Amino acid sequence: MIFKIEMLADDFLEKAFKEALEELNKFYEINWVHHLPQLIIVPDRKTINALKGKTTELWNTGWSDGRVNFILERSVYEKESGKKYSDKYYLAEVKHELSHSFCFVIHGRADHFPVWFSEGLAIYTSGQLVFHKSLKEFKNFLSFFNKGGAGVYAESGFVVELLIKHFGKEKILDLLKGTSAVKTEKDFENLFESIYKFKLSYEEFNKLLLN
Repeated sequence: MIFKIEMLADDFLEKAFKEALEELNKFYEINWVHHLPQLIIVPDRKTINALKGKTTELWNTGWSDGRVNFILERSVYEKESGKKYSDKYYLAEVKHELSHSFCFVIHGRADHFPVWFSEGLAIYTSGQLVFHKSLKEFKNFLSFFNKGGAGVYAESGFVVELLIKHFGKEKILDLLKGTSAVKTEKDFENLFESIYKFKLSYEEFNKLLLN
């Protein structure tokens, strides 16, 4: 399949792109200034399906492939996604995808990088938690280790928020960097326990949620 890509002059997105990079560089503590991530605006659902090679669900409006990030065109956002459009919501989604690129640069496309951790970081750093219902219990994020789906977004951002609230940002960055050597899900569990000194389990996270 063949696609035509053209450079896009869009002051709204250019400003958002620059601000997102500055904020993400600060959070991830790197200075990414060369060979920057790319943002490709996808015109409609039909093109999303063609690019991904399958029929996609309406919630799928953006994704990242390492340094290259894709997001649905904002002028058709409501029509093609079924979601209500707002500039704040859309720009958070742009930042979400760019956050995935920063993770990629740091962990180098680790063989076994937990999907819930990747999405949790992207949700937290993009400010998307304000669009999520508050959480009373963790009960499903660990099932999204090597698979995605709409369900991964419900809890994963709150996991990252909780870890940073109780233990600081540096440990989460240590965990992110350490995933470059992870080969199995058990390896990740061991890495997590070595950094946080407790087991990766719903029980432990629900204890933190009450504090």
